[in-house]
Amino acid sequence: MEKRYFYEINFVRAVACLMVVMVHVSARFYHSIDGYTTLTNFFNQISRIGTPLFAVMSGFLLYNSMIGKNFTLKRFIKSRMVKIISPFLVWSFIYLVYKYYMGSYSIPDWSNQEQVKDFIYMVISGKSHYHLYFISLVIQFYVLFVLIKKWLNFKSVIFLTITSLFINYVFITNHFEAGGSYLENFINGRGFLLQWLYYFMLGSLFVHLWPYIHEYLSLRNNRLFVQITGLAVLALIVFDYHTSQQVINSNENLINLFAIPISFVVIISIYYSLMLISESIIKVFISLGNMSMGIFLLHPLVIYLYQDYAPYDVFAYSIFIIPYHLMVILICVIILKAISYVPFNEYIVTLVKANPQNINYNFKETKNKLNKAS
Repeated sequence: MEKRYFYEINFVRAVACLMVVMVHVSARFYHSIDGYTTLTNFFNQISRIGTPLFAVMSGFLLYNSMIGKNFTLKRFIKSRMVKIISPFLVWSFIYLVYKYYMGSYSIPDWSNQEQVKDFIYMVISGKSHYHLYFISLVIQFYVLFVLIKKWLNFKSVIFLTITSLFINYVFITNHFEAGGSYLENFINGRGFLLQWLYYFMLGSLFVHLWPYIHEYLSLRNNRLFVQITGLAVLALIVFDYHTSQQVINSNENLINLFAIPISFVVIISIYYSLMLISESIIKVFISLGNMSMGIFLLHPLVIYLYQDYAPYDVFAYSIFIIPYHLMVILICVIILKAISYVPFNEYIVTLVKANPQNINYNFKETKNKLNKAS
């Protein structure tokens, strides 16, 4: 039997993916009516925990793989080239081509050195399209982890998580001058690692805390307490954005510095609660989690295609935000299924193949532990 897989993390990844898509879907409604309604603003702001959650999971999965006995640098680099860097470059090209076709992007003059440098900076920093900065961010984190791997242990991870909390705070509350250079734009932008380092390190810390989290959430009363706490955090987020009367980006919201670790544990607790109610629902989320990277890369294109070519304008009616969101997800899933049959599709998008036997085995194992604990 295959070793235990963290399907809880897959569940969180699916939830985070749905949230990220909702942020961009609700933004379309914003631009259509020149402002958010109460409904669209609610979905936009509560969904902004999705990107930090992705960072937490990236840190969790990377650190967990690095402390394994089978980790080798050569295999890791080869894997990241295929799973991360290749799709990053492919989709950067796709979005630039689409924007050029729609007249919102001009091809640089390759004989002009400044334009060539601007183009290289744009691609590397993930500015080919508004969401690709996160892939650039993940690549930076991978490089950092490779450099510091041999010094990582439980104590150093705790120290680095606390230190990164301070670093994160400094970088999201200050602007650093560097002569208006590429460096200044980069370190003050959303795609710079030190704007997000805390969330990545938090994922690493959760690897060490995982047995304790699992044991704590095995008890029904503890899960209920965590979920009530989550509702309190949700209420605080709603109060915050209503009070500030502004849209707060994921990495700039100071509340997220403590809301994200709570949200992570809350979603894990929901996974365990759903496990005792419906395995079918969990399996749907696992499937979405397996496609989350592809959905993340693809969904802005689906939104644009609908906006540019669909005969019916749903964006003027905020009540359509949920069905439109589900439609975008469904179209992404269908397109990704089609891509999975294309030769060398792994270089285009990362699609994780599910193992039904392993899923059923892990479900049975988890349910037995939950039932015994209860």
